[in-house]
Amino acid sequence: MSEKSLWLFIFILLYAAYCFFWGVRGSRYNSDNPEKYYLANRDVSSWVFFFAATAATFAGLTVISQTGLIFHDGFQYVGTAFIAITVPLGSIFFFKRQWMLSRKFGYITPGEMYFDYYKSDTIRVISVLVTFFVAIPIIAVLFGATGFLVNTMTEGYVQRELAMWVVATIVLFYVTRGGFKSTVSIGVVQSWLYFLSIFLLGIIVYFFVGDIESFGKSLSKIANTSVSTWGNTNGYGGGDYNGYFALPGVIQWVAGLGKNEAVGGPWTAMMIFTFTISFMGIVLSPSFSMWSYSVKHPKAFSYYQIWGSAVIVGLLLFVFATYQGIGASLLGANADINNNNLSINNVLPEVSKKDHSLIIYHIISLMDKHALWLTGLLAVGLIAALQSTAAALLMTSGSIITRDLYKAYVNKNISWEKERSAARIIILLIFLASLYVATFAKPAMVIFSGISISIAFQLLIVLLGMVWFPWITRGAAISGLVIGIIIVVLTETLGQQITGNRLPWGRWPLTIHSGVWGLLFNVFVCFSISAFSSITKIDTYRPHRQKFHNFLNDHMGLHPSRTKLRSFAYVIALIWLFFGVGPGQVLGNNFFGEPGGGYEAWILKIPSIWGYQLIWWLFGIGLIWFLASKMDLSTLPNKPIQPNDIYKEPDDVQGEINYIDKVGTGYGWILILVGMAIFSIIFYIYFV
Repeated sequence: MSEKSLWLFIFILLYAAYCFFWGVRGSRYNSDNPEKYYLANRDVSSWVFFFAATAATFAGLTVISQTGLIFHDGFQYVGTAFIAITVPLGSIFFFKRQWMLSRKFGYITPGEMYFDYYKSDTIRVISVLVTFFVAIPIIAVLFGATGFLVNTMTEGYVQRELAMWVVATIVLFYVTRGGFKSTVSIGVVQSWLYFLSIFLLGIIVYFFVGDIESFGKSLSKIANTSVSTWGNTNGYGGGDYNGYFALPGVIQWVAGLGKNEAVGGPWTAMMIFTFTISFMGIVLSPSFSMWSYSVKHPKAFSYYQIWGSAVIVGLLLFVFATYQGIGASLLGANADINNNNLSINNVLPEVSKKDHSLIIYHIISLMDKHALWLTGLLAVGLIAALQSTAAALLMTSGSIITRDLYKAYVNKNISWEKERSAARIIILLIFLASLYVATFAKPAMVIFSGISISIAFQLLIVLLGMVWFPWITRGAAISGLVIGIIIVVLTETLGQQITGNRLPWGRWPLTIHSGVWGLLFNVFVCFSISAFSSITKIDTYRPHRQKFHNFLNDHMGLHPSRTKLRSFAYVIALIWLFFGVGPGQVLGNNFFGEPGGGYEAWILKIPSIWGYQLIWWLFGIGLIWFLASKMDLSTLPNKPIQPNDIYKEPDDVQGEINYIDKVGTGYGWILILVGMAIFSIIFYIYFV
């Protein structure tokens, strides 16, 4: 055994010991009732939720893929980092309202809430199926990546399958024994390891690349060539730019991947927009909706949304992961750059385009000659990141299947002791199914994991009806959901395989993500049926649904002193969606200097598109803060729902600064000055 492997095993043992400790401790906590086992007694504190939920949402899904795909696709893929804004944006509109309903009616799973609101077994069963098809392939990918990581870092000493099964057993133990309490407690440390690993990996690349000036000058030389995975944009996006440094237009009228692919790369402005919006599916899925039931009060959501997702994850993805992926090309990993003598330092081995996911492992290995203990720590940091998401999915999916399938339809009168045993058995079965897929069905694992979040995204319409729009009927919600899922399948690789490649389009036609294709049909069907039901007055369940909305409005309605803010919120949200993550992104290609204009022409001394993305990321943080805190979407309720609940007195709200009253006076001048500043920048760039 090499010294490198020894350090890895030492840190794995330390990590495993901590996990086993919390598994045992948690098992002593959850023996009394189902709320303790499934939801940690609805008593998760703000700071615990902040760390654990951030890691569970992002860590496993981005820790390896983000760096590798940035290395492969360049700055056009960096735009997908806006998931740090769109994901909390999705939770802002639903988490607080779901928490209030679960607090009022005692729901433990989203399926129980769907059933009670819509009075539909069909929606409940569909939510279970969505949970199943989301959890198993994603958990399989995460466990498989864990095994591959150990196999790679031990240089083949430990086989992938053996490492995967052994290390994954750690997750099984603390999830089944300690329940949600152990899952979130360990999630706190997993989040620290995730943050630390991505931060240190960025610093390592910075150390080998040199300072920011060297980084920028090297990139400017590459931008003057056509060296990139996708070649040049050929006029798409405002000019004939190197695809590594520019978005290939707003949208391209192509059949999609596998049929007629986009020129200059797949990540058009519309592709990035629809991808990041579809990624909301991770928090809209029943598995993560259930997390919203566990906190003491909804103020906890704002910490996760603003500081966890928008600030910390945004910083890690936009800055540190980007520096890793782009920097790797300058450190010898890109053969084309090496052949053109454009690399800074050839310390990384050349990596083929199809093996781009290996980049992060090679970056870790840069420490082999300097600090082997750090190599082991960074590797365990990646393992912890992968397991944070896997544990979250394993815990909640097992709980949902137990409550919404077994308890609801098989054994309604089961005692708590037997229910807990059944939950542990079901979690074990999900665990085994995931490992089986990761071991023996890798192609299926890749295909189904690729569509799982898009399928979960289709639940958006169900949630909109439940907490925002009472006019959405049961039949409309079911029909839209089913149609949306079908369209997702047909616009993904799976659809081609099912139809024998007979469909005239490929994956993501018109550079629009499958999740949004599904949602477009979902919304059309749902709204059409709801309108028909309203016109014909056949919606007999409307009074029942209205009771839920009356309760929500009574406890959550925007305070009268802030009602004027609503229009302002719509305006700034639409502006951000258009220019930040929508079609307006294409302006960033040359807003701060043309990609091929040379280093001196780059106003920010970094590629224009990257600077544009960073600026709109900062604006996105402000948007999340404004919606969560000033629009009362993630604040304390206006009234207590249960005794001893924390709530916000009306006098507390009235005593705060009322921003909208100052618009037109003090704040009006600020808006005018901001507008003049923006105009001045545009004038300077284009006319001076």
